[in-house]
Amino acid sequence: MQEPIIQAKKLHKSYFTGKTEVPVINNLDLTLYKGDFTVIMGSSGSGKSTLLYLLSGLEITTSGEIWLEDKPVHSMDEKLITLLRREYIGFVFQDFNLVPNLTFLENILIPAYLVKNDRKALRNRAKELMKKVEILELADRLPSEVSGGQQQRCSMARAVINNPRVVMADEPTGNLNSSSSQAVLDILTDLYKEGQSIVMVTHDIRSACRGNRIIFLKDGQIEDDLRFDTSLNLEEKEVQLLQWLAKKDW
Repeated sequence: MQEPIIQAKKLHKSYFTGKTEVPVINNLDLTLYKGDFTVIMGSSGSGKSTLLYLLSGLEITTSGEIWLEDKPVHSMDEKLITLLRREYIGFVFQDFNLVPNLTFLENILIPAYLVKNDRKALRNRAKELMKKVEILELADRLPSEVSGGQQQRCSMARAVINNPRVVMADEPTGNLNSSSSQAVLDILTDLYKEGQSIVMVTHDIRSACRGNRIIFLKDGQIEDDLRFDTSLNLEEKEVQLLQWLAKKDW
């Protein structure tokens, strides 16, 4: 029996254009489990990124509930959500979101310094993570001095510096070439194999096959849910996923 890590109940999110309400997430129920690599897919405008931002507390719900373990994210004020996110959630953005005038090492350490005080231990952990994602030699470089793939590796090290309960990634390979995309997906796969819970939004079939569970969104609601057999390799998962998506006119 898997243990839930995030639960959404009757989740709703709307935006307003003038006086017109535009629902993006509509009465959605979802349970995410510890140790899963969950992938959120769907057509453009289906609400994928909005859902991810709601689950992480980066967006505020219009109505409904979000529970991170036993923490009621939906009823927290902005300050409490910020503190929760620093410690419990690591986020990887499509556009990297690195601070341009800080070095790679400094970028990785920012969220760590906000949570803990042992600077020597934190620097050692940051360097261990940089070695793991193969950017240790770039510790003193600025983001503008390196490639997009290297920047994304830095953002991934930053995302896990505080040992978060969940790593959330929004189209993490969207701005990368194929070789850099492969490297980033390999890092995510390694994290998953080590027991890290991951939630990723992607439109890319091969990226999605790194997960073990696929959530398909349509018009702000969950239309279907696929869990891969653990015995399948990447090629077999790709065939199954393509067949599954074809039935949804994706």
